[in-house]
Amino acid sequence: MNSGLLPIDYAVVAVYFTCAIGLGLFFSRRAGQGGAESFFVGSRRLPWWLAGTSMVATTFAADTPLAVTGIVAADGIAGNWLWWSWAIAHLTATFFFARLWRRSGVITDAEIVELRYSGRPAAVLRAFKAVYFGLFVNCLTMAWVIAAMVKISRAFFAVEPWTVILVCMTVSVIYTSLGGFRSVVVTDILQFILGMAGAVMLAWFVVAELGGLGSRPSPDGPGAGLLGTLANSLEGGSRSLNAVLDFVPPADHPTIPAVYLIVLLVAGWWRWAEGNGYIVQRLAACRSEGHAEGASLWFAVAHNALRPWPWILVALAAMIVYPDNTSRERGDLAAELETVPPATLRIGPSRIDLADKPALWAIGLPGGCGASLAGRPLEFEPDPNGGSRASLTGWPEGGTQPLVIDCPGMNAQEIGVVEVALGDREMAYPLLMRRSLPPAVLGLVVASLLAAFMSTIDTHINWGASYLVQDLYRRFIRPDAESRHYLAVSRWAILAMALLAGVSAMYVDNIVAVWRFLVTLGAGLGSVVAARWFWPRVTPHAEFAALAVTTVLAVGLEAAESVSELAIPAWGKIVIIALASLAVWVPTALFGPPNPEPTLRAFARKVRPPGPGWHRYLEAPAEPLTPSVWRFAAGLIVVFGSLFGTGAVLLGNRATGLAWIVVAAGLAVAIVARRIV
Repeated sequence: MNSGLLPIDYAVVAVYFTCAIGLGLFFSRRAGQGGAESFFVGSRRLPWWLAGTSMVATTFAADTPLAVTGIVAADGIAGNWLWWSWAIAHLTATFFFARLWRRSGVITDAEIVELRYSGRPAAVLRAFKAVYFGLFVNCLTMAWVIAAMVKISRAFFAVEPWTVILVCMTVSVIYTSLGGFRSVVVTDILQFILGMAGAVMLAWFVVAELGGLGSRPSPDGPGAGLLGTLANSLEGGSRSLNAVLDFVPPADHPTIPAVYLIVLLVAGWWRWAEGNGYIVQRLAACRSEGHAEGASLWFAVAHNALRPWPWILVALAAMIVYPDNTSRERGDLAAELETVPPATLRIGPSRIDLADKPALWAIGLPGGCGASLAGRPLEFEPDPNGGSRASLTGWPEGGTQPLVIDCPGMNAQEIGVVEVALGDREMAYPLLMRRSLPPAVLGLVVASLLAAFMSTIDTHINWGASYLVQDLYRRFIRPDAESRHYLAVSRWAILAMALLAGVSAMYVDNIVAVWRFLVTLGAGLGSVVAARWFWPRVTPHAEFAALAVTTVLAVGLEAAESVSELAIPAWGKIVIIALASLAVWVPTALFGPPNPEPTLRAFARKVRPPGPGWHRYLEAPAEPLTPSVWRFAAGLIVVFGSLFGTGAVLLGNRATGLAWIVVAAGLAVAIVARRIV
């Protein structure tokens, strides 16, 4: 298959790879001077803008634009509340936890366990969390990122996807193992700039191809451009234009009930409230408490408000170019079908980009029909609407050949309506890249997705290795070795994490499904770890209880759905797990073994946690929580005002959008100047 990439495009990718490896070589000497601390947190000298941008780059993976494309196709723009709700957690981490993490002096978030608790229960909990988050959760995250790269590779490269992934993983391992945390962070800056530039360019070309942003239909006219064309494409379907474009789902939204949104806003963000692993790693690496808070605030704004709109515009265009016929009333596509001879239908590339390897549904086939592409038969399964449907995921080489449907003994009239739709909605993003970008720009945007992929992988293998080295090997196996020894072990641990990620990716296909699983899992894990900073009664036994009940329930519910007809809505799973976790860990904290008072005093002396809960253990008055509460409230307006203001400007409500942007900018200045107390 012709990838559409020119030699100059491959040269751009090669230059990027060379720069990444060069940064690793540049920082390799300094990475080896400070042992594990230098290798994993860069000797704690990062400025806020560098640490914050590195956080954003890490979350800007190749999976994110694909997942957003799938979300918008299924649930409209409002479906993004699945991850927009995490902004509450990011701001909570900014104003209530960032300074505390920097004061703690830890390298990993698991390390805080033995500072907050003591004795054998604390040691066991630290080791368990290192394995749980460093291997299980971390590898699951990398697996969905790699799964996205598989889809992108299928669209662009005439080699097996694992070849492309192996090259990217190898380059990531080289510069991460050579330069450690410093090379990861500096490379993240390059990757973030390249990734954002690629997303903006794709949105620009795709929207221009549709005639610009245009306008919505009104009594004065049918509308034009992206908005007008989208309205026309939705006619006769199950969703209105407003249902797709609304930022907040109305009460009658077809796929997002109000209770789901409420649950996401109340409990869907708990897991990330204190700042999860790689966020903590960067907060701990900042040069001061103020820089840690500034880094977290910049991340909250850039991650939630600045990144999404190029992806959303492309996702809206994908709904036009690749309409979801399965959600519409049956329409006869006979004009687009070639009948030669009777009872043989050839669905040509003009209907869908067969060369780009999408998953395809051929729906409405009578019994006895067969289908094939380039001699490869499609598998059939029952169609709930009658007849059967065929699917094929991954087109063979030479996929420009038409899809052939044979129904022996029938003529075209007996076959009736056959509908063709893009089965994997997430694939629409790379398909639009091939369709809309000129050759030289296409190569740059492909390079931006490779960079986005690597910016996530490098962080997660470095962060995962920090658990293995700092919380397992150094703590329990070789506590007194030389720094050079830990540096060597760290590099081997990075290689091990990369291999584990590759194995995990074999079991992940649907990116959004993994996102939803981690939200469900986090609803039970976040409350106890956030509470331990403010309530001295929280114990390691309480954390163990929350981990146990949450994991068993989350995995059990998923397994039950896969083997039975049990269908619990996503919001229901979050509520069940959040309440079950609280019901277990709170009584354990109240009535279980208490923490030793000397341990609590040592923690209070080092971290100086705010609020009234620690007053008896502090040598000086606790910091008041009220200023943080006010800054948190203002931060919510900054993030969501910027997010929805930008969206309103792009989607036609410019006056309201600009007003929100001005308010958000003013409050951001006030927060930075600490005028909000």
